[in-house]
Amino acid sequence: MNAASNRTVLTQTGHALTQPRHALTLMELVVVIAILAATATAAAVATERVLLKKRNEITAQTLTSFRRSVLGRFGHTETIASISTTADAPSVDGFIADMGRLPVAVGNDPSTQLAELFSNPLAVAPYGLKTFPGDTDVSLSCGWRGPYLDLPVGGTRLLDGYGRNMVLLSADAGGVPKVAVEGEAVFGMTSLGSDGQTGIVNSELPLAEDTTEWLGGAGELLDLFTSDVTVTVVEDDGSGNRNSPIQAGSLFIRLYLPDGRIGEPTSGSLIFRQSTTFTTPNSITFEFEDVPIGPKVLRAYWVSNDSTEVNSNVLPITVQRGGKTNFELVLPTLPLT
Repeated sequence: MNAASNRTVLTQTGHALTQPRHALTLMELVVVIAILAATATAAAVATERVLLKKRNEITAQTLTSFRRSVLGRFGHTETIASISTTADAPSVDGFIADMGRLPVAVGNDPSTQLAELFSNPLAVAPYGLKTFPGDTDVSLSCGWRGPYLDLPVGGTRLLDGYGRNMVLLSADAGGVPKVAVEGEAVFGMTSLGSDGQTGIVNSELPLAEDTTEWLGGAGELLDLFTSDVTVTVVEDDGSGNRNSPIQAGSLFIRLYLPDGRIGEPTSGSLIFRQSTTFTTPNSITFEFEDVPIGPKVLRAYWVSNDSTEVNSNVLPITVQRGGKTNFELVLPTLPLT
């Protein structure tokens, strides 16, 4: 008898006997293999689900990082409460707040298109306090103070959870998303999902749908990163009362902001938007439309009929979605004309 097929046992008298050992039958072997295969399949499916979930989370984190780098922490109405006074307003950071515009696509290579968020390819002046040459009382901090995106050492592009390049999006004249090309404003970006194709090519593949972060909207491209600012000008009568200017003259309002404008060179200095010219005595209210989020400065300028000039206070403001949008400028008591 073969020793491999026997086993040794002891009798009650202590004598050793051998008994035959039964080998696995073919059926038993098949059952064992089936169990092992089922276990391996279940483990693979569970691992794949975990991996897909992690890939989806990485994609979401990447899109969130892009949004915050452009809009900042308080750049849109969903993240802030209603602000009643300028003093209560949280600081607004991010690319738009510093530059006054959206980033533009640099080239057509995914490794360079978002360069404005992690380097300074257009040589914009560094962030700092800038004084307006025509009115040295007006100062505002602006300029490039990136990097706005935290990328791995040596990294130059944003990847989704599948290791693919994000697709940068611009917008056509009607506000409909399209793939961004060199020099166009970047309104958003998208991940092509697990199938790597635009739309859903394989509906049976989990997470095949595209995931997009869009900063604009059809027909309302500026909706999420600008607000309309309403300014009222009053005169202090010397007794603490504020009324509409009562002396004869002319008046205009300036809104000072960074010089970044889509489609135009950006230097990182200050420019201004000017209201229409009003004739006083009159009540003065003016609305500046589509003002980019971030710090700005307001001031009113009054000139009498005999060319006497009087300026209002210099008013720093913070423009943000869902925040305070009505501001008041105060002229000192105007001279008699």
